[in-house]
Amino acid sequence: MPRRHLLNRTAISITALTVALTLGGCMNPGSDGTPDAEERSAAQGRQIEEDLPLLVEAAGWQGIGALAEKSCLGDPDPAAASRETKWIGSASRDLDGADPSELAASIAQQAEDLGWTPQEGKGPHGDRIYGAAKDELTLVVNHTTSGGADAVALSIHSPCLEMPEGHTMTRSELDPMYGSSDPMYPNDDRSTSTTGN
Repeated sequence: MPRRHLLNRTAISITALTVALTLGGCMNPGSDGTPDAEERSAAQGRQIEEDLPLLVEAAGWQGIGALAEKSCLGDPDPAAASRETKWIGSASRDLDGADPSELAASIAQQAEDLGWTPQEGKGPHGDRIYGAAKDELTLVVNHTTSGGADAVALSIHSPCLEMPEGHTMTRSELDPMYGSSDPMYPNDDRSTSTTGN
Protein backbone atom coordinates (compact mmCIF):
# COMPACT_ATOMS: atom_id res chain seq x y z
CA MET A 1 0.00 0.00 0.00
CA PRO A 2 1.45 3.43 -0.89
CA ARG A 3 2.67 5.49 2.04
CA ARG A 4 0.25 8.34 1.23
CA HIS A 5 -2.80 6.04 1.46
CA LEU A 6 -1.53 4.60 4.73
CA LEU A 7 -1.12 8.12 6.18
CA ASN A 8 -4.64 9.09 4.99
CA ARG A 9 -6.16 5.96 6.57
CA THR A 10 -4.29 6.65 9.81
CA ALA A 11 -5.50 10.26 9.84
CA ILE A 12 -9.08 9.11 9.19
CA SER A 13 -8.83 6.51 11.98
CA ILE A 14 -7.47 9.07 14.45
CA THR A 15 -10.23 11.55 13.49
CA ALA A 16 -12.90 8.86 13.90
CA LEU A 17 -11.49 7.85 17.29
CA THR A 18 -11.39 11.48 18.45
CA VAL A 19 -15.01 12.03 17.37
CA ALA A 20 -16.12 8.81 19.10
CA LEU A 21 -14.37 9.75 22.34
CA THR A 22 -15.79 13.26 22.22
CA LEU A 23 -19.33 12.04 21.60
CA GLY A 24 -18.94 9.33 24.21
CA GLY A 25 -17.85 11.92 26.73
CA CYS A 26 -20.88 14.06 25.90
CA MET A 27 -23.17 11.09 26.40
CA ASN A 28 -21.85 10.25 29.85
CA PRO A 29 -24.38 11.32 32.49
CA GLY A 30 -23.18 14.22 34.57
CA SER A 31 -23.35 15.27 38.18
CA ASP A 32 -22.86 18.95 37.51
CA GLY A 33 -26.42 20.22 37.72
CA THR A 34 -27.36 19.21 34.16
CA PRO A 35 -30.59 17.46 33.15
CA ASP A 36 -28.45 14.32 32.72
CA ALA A 37 -28.05 14.29 36.51
CA GLU A 38 -31.85 14.21 36.91
CA GLU A 39 -32.11 11.28 34.49
CA ARG A 40 -29.27 9.49 36.26
CA SER A 41 -30.92 10.07 39.65
CA ALA A 42 -34.30 8.86 38.39
CA ALA A 43 -32.69 5.67 37.05
CA GLN A 44 -31.02 5.09 40.43
CA GLY A 45 -34.34 5.57 42.20
CA ARG A 46 -36.02 3.05 39.89
CA GLN A 47 -33.25 0.51 40.54
CA ILE A 48 -33.70 0.86 44.31
CA GLU A 49 -37.49 0.53 43.87
CA GLU A 50 -36.93 -2.76 42.02
CA ASP A 51 -34.42 -4.30 44.41
CA LEU A 52 -35.36 -3.06 47.90
CA PRO A 53 -38.73 -4.88 48.17
CA LEU A 54 -37.07 -8.17 47.19
CA LEU A 55 -34.31 -7.70 49.77
CA VAL A 56 -36.86 -6.83 52.46
CA GLU A 57 -38.84 -9.95 51.55
CA ALA A 58 -35.67 -12.07 51.72
CA ALA A 59 -35.09 -10.73 55.24
CA GLY A 60 -38.60 -11.81 56.21
CA TRP A 61 -39.62 -8.24 57.06
CA GLN A 62 -43.05 -6.76 56.57
CA GLY A 63 -42.25 -3.50 54.82
CA ILE A 64 -39.95 -0.74 53.70
CA GLY A 65 -38.98 1.96 56.17
CA ALA A 66 -38.16 4.71 53.68
CA LEU A 67 -37.52 5.15 49.96
CA ALA A 68 -36.94 8.70 48.79
CA GLU A 69 -34.59 11.19 47.26
CA LYS A 70 -32.90 13.09 50.10
CA SER A 71 -30.92 16.31 50.24
CA CYS A 72 -27.16 16.06 50.68
CA LEU A 73 -27.08 19.67 51.88
CA GLY A 74 -29.26 19.70 54.99
CA ASP A 75 -30.82 23.02 53.96
CA PRO A 76 -34.38 23.51 55.29
CA ASP A 77 -35.41 25.45 52.17
CA PRO A 78 -36.88 22.96 49.63
CA ALA A 79 -35.45 24.76 46.57
CA ALA A 80 -31.96 24.93 48.06
CA ALA A 81 -32.12 21.40 49.49
CA SER A 82 -33.04 20.00 46.08
CA ARG A 83 -29.85 21.28 44.43
CA GLU A 84 -27.82 18.25 45.58
CA THR A 85 -29.56 14.95 46.30
CA LYS A 86 -29.19 11.19 46.62
CA TRP A 87 -31.61 8.28 46.87
CA ILE A 88 -31.92 6.29 50.09
CA GLY A 89 -33.99 3.18 50.65
CA SER A 90 -34.06 1.48 54.03
CA ALA A 91 -35.70 -1.08 56.29
CA SER A 92 -34.92 -2.43 59.76
CA ARG A 93 -36.16 -4.81 62.43
CA ASP A 94 -35.41 -5.84 66.00
CA LEU A 95 -33.82 -9.25 65.94
CA ASP A 96 -36.06 -10.77 68.64
CA GLY A 97 -33.58 -13.60 69.12
CA ALA A 98 -32.91 -14.20 65.42
CA ASP A 99 -29.34 -14.85 64.29
CA PRO A 100 -27.99 -11.71 62.54
CA SER A 101 -25.57 -13.75 60.41
CA GLU A 102 -28.41 -15.92 59.09
CA LEU A 103 -30.44 -12.82 58.29
CA ALA A 104 -27.44 -11.25 56.52
CA ALA A 105 -26.91 -14.48 54.56
CA SER A 106 -30.54 -14.40 53.33
CA ILE A 107 -30.17 -10.77 52.23
CA ALA A 108 -26.79 -11.52 50.63
CA GLN A 109 -28.17 -14.44 48.62
CA GLN A 110 -31.02 -12.32 47.26
CA ALA A 111 -28.72 -9.35 46.56
CA GLU A 112 -26.24 -11.47 44.63
CA ASP A 113 -29.08 -13.11 42.67
CA LEU A 114 -30.04 -9.54 41.67
CA GLY A 115 -26.54 -8.75 40.45
CA TRP A 116 -25.00 -7.07 43.50
CA THR A 117 -21.25 -7.58 44.05
CA PRO A 118 -20.14 -8.21 47.66
CA GLN A 119 -17.83 -5.60 49.21
CA GLU A 120 -15.48 -6.35 52.10
CA GLY A 121 -15.30 -4.21 55.23
CA LYS A 122 -16.93 -3.64 58.61
CA GLY A 123 -17.97 -0.01 58.10
CA PRO A 124 -16.91 3.04 60.12
CA HIS A 125 -18.61 1.78 63.31
CA GLY A 126 -17.64 -1.87 62.92
CA ASP A 127 -21.28 -2.95 62.74
CA ARG A 128 -21.56 -3.80 59.05
CA ILE A 129 -22.35 -7.48 58.52
CA TYR A 130 -22.81 -7.32 54.74
CA GLY A 131 -22.02 -4.84 52.01
CA ALA A 132 -22.44 -4.86 48.24
CA ALA A 133 -22.37 -2.59 45.20
CA LYS A 134 -24.37 -2.46 41.97
CA ASP A 135 -23.50 0.15 39.38
CA GLU A 136 -23.31 3.35 41.47
CA LEU A 137 -25.48 2.05 44.31
CA THR A 138 -24.25 0.82 47.70
CA LEU A 139 -26.04 -1.74 49.89
CA VAL A 140 -25.19 -1.98 53.59
CA VAL A 141 -26.57 -4.32 56.25
CA ASN A 142 -25.72 -3.30 59.84
CA HIS A 143 -26.19 -5.12 63.14
CA THR A 144 -26.79 -2.48 65.83
CA THR A 145 -26.33 -3.32 69.49
CA SER A 146 -25.64 0.12 70.98
CA GLY A 147 -28.00 1.64 73.53
CA GLY A 148 -29.59 -1.70 74.36
CA ALA A 149 -30.75 -2.23 70.78
CA ASP A 150 -30.39 -5.53 68.96
CA ALA A 151 -31.51 -4.77 65.44
CA VAL A 152 -30.53 -5.26 61.83
CA ALA A 153 -30.94 -2.49 59.28
CA LEU A 154 -30.38 -2.52 55.57
CA SER A 155 -30.00 0.51 53.37
CA ILE A 156 -29.32 1.25 49.73
CA HIS A 157 -28.04 4.64 48.70
CA SER A 158 -26.86 6.39 45.58
CA PRO A 159 -24.11 9.01 45.36
CA CYS A 160 -24.92 12.70 45.80
CA LEU A 161 -25.61 14.49 42.51
CA GLU A 162 -25.79 18.20 41.74
CA MET A 163 -29.20 18.96 40.25
CA PRO A 164 -30.27 21.69 37.84
CA GLU A 165 -32.18 24.70 39.12
CA GLY A 166 -35.88 23.94 39.55
CA HIS A 167 -35.34 20.29 40.46
CA THR A 168 -37.71 18.93 43.12
CA MET A 169 -37.09 15.86 45.22
CA THR A 170 -39.15 12.73 44.71
CA ARG A 171 -40.47 10.23 47.21
CA SER A 172 -41.25 6.73 45.94
CA GLU A 173 -44.82 5.51 46.12
CA LEU A 174 -43.35 2.58 48.11
CA ASP A 175 -42.29 4.99 50.87
CA PRO A 176 -44.73 4.84 53.83
CA MET A 177 -44.78 8.67 53.89
CA TYR A 178 -45.72 9.02 50.21
CA GLY A 179 -48.62 11.44 49.81
CA SER A 180 -48.07 13.18 53.13
CA SER A 181 -47.90 16.95 53.21
CA ASP A 182 -44.22 17.82 53.02
CA PRO A 183 -42.80 20.92 51.29
CA MET A 184 -39.64 18.96 50.43
CA TYR A 185 -41.78 16.74 48.14
CA PRO A 186 -44.22 19.09 46.41
CA ASN A 187 -45.23 16.55 43.74
CA ASP A 188 -45.68 13.66 46.14
CA ASP A 189 -49.30 12.80 45.54
CA ARG A 190 -49.59 13.15 41.77
CA SER A 191 -53.06 11.64 41.63
CA THR A 192 -54.39 14.30 44.00
CA SER A 193 -52.42 17.26 42.65
CA THR A 194 -53.32 16.55 39.01
CA THR A 195 -57.07 16.24 39.67
CA GLY A 196 -57.20 19.32 41.85
CA ASN A 197 -58.77 17.42 44.76
